[in-house]
Amino acid sequence: MKISEKSRELLGSRVTVKVVNDDDALALLKIDEALEECERIEKLYSRFISGNVLAHLNERVGEWTQVSPELFYLLKFAEKVGLQTGGAFDLSVKSVLEGWGYDSDYSLTEGDAGACGEMEFSKGRVLISAEIDLGGLGKGYAIDLMRKILDGFDNFLIDAGGDIFAKGKGPDGETWKLVFEDPKDVSRAIGQVRVDNFAVACTSPLRRRWRNRHHIVDPLKLEPAGEMLTVYTQALDGMTADAYSTALFAMGYEQAKKTVVDLPVEAMLVGPDGAIWRSADFKGQLF
Repeated sequence: MKISEKSRELLGSRVTVKVVNDDDALALLKIDEALEECERIEKLYSRFISGNVLAHLNERVGEWTQVSPELFYLLKFAEKVGLQTGGAFDLSVKSVLEGWGYDSDYSLTEGDAGACGEMEFSKGRVLISAEIDLGGLGKGYAIDLMRKILDGFDNFLIDAGGDIFAKGKGPDGETWKLVFEDPKDVSRAIGQVRVDNFAVACTSPLRRRWRNRHHIVDPLKLEPAGEMLTVYTQALDGMTADAYSTALFAMGYEQAKKTVVDLPVEAMLVGPDGAIWRSADFKGQLF
């Protein structure tokens, strides 16, 4: 069996697709198609690209706006996650992040941070009271769409900067392996998991920090979510893993332990002191 592989810089990460299959030409064709679909999501919904679908909505704060069925679906999904997590997941953090300096120019210059808002829905239309950032679920959604393109293969892996979906086996004939990084020393591993037909997401502030800020907002306090070092989630699909990973990180170690039992994910939490807690059916082993 051959391994076919391509990578591109998309969604603020290096997105890599690997397919283990005898037909290299077909595999490369489908990998290109999957990466093009990921690029489509970035072009439509990245807050860093002016004039796109998301920008069109954000220019109409306070107005009822007709949106595409796809964007309507994403916003309704986000609303559901927010309700299930007591407001710990909220897409309306764009002005907060930009006020901290995490803007399209990555100026990292402090300004006036805004506040989160609300969303209302009616027959394909949306009313927002604050600008939207789809970063809390965008990678996971892209992974799910890429997976649909690749599902005709028995063995493949999608890695979007640590958010992963894998199916079948790698080129060594073993189930795909994901390593859990030590949040205090990313050159070390604290464990691993064999991934077959489920998604894994990781939320951590370690790679995007400036001054006393990072990119994960506690939408209830309008402050950087501060307690935990890392959250890993596992779910049947990428968007579920991605969104709930963000929410669990935002709510903090103790509250996350209580809440995750009622959510459609399994989780591993690394607390502020390095203590590790795992939900009952979280897959993998610690070293």
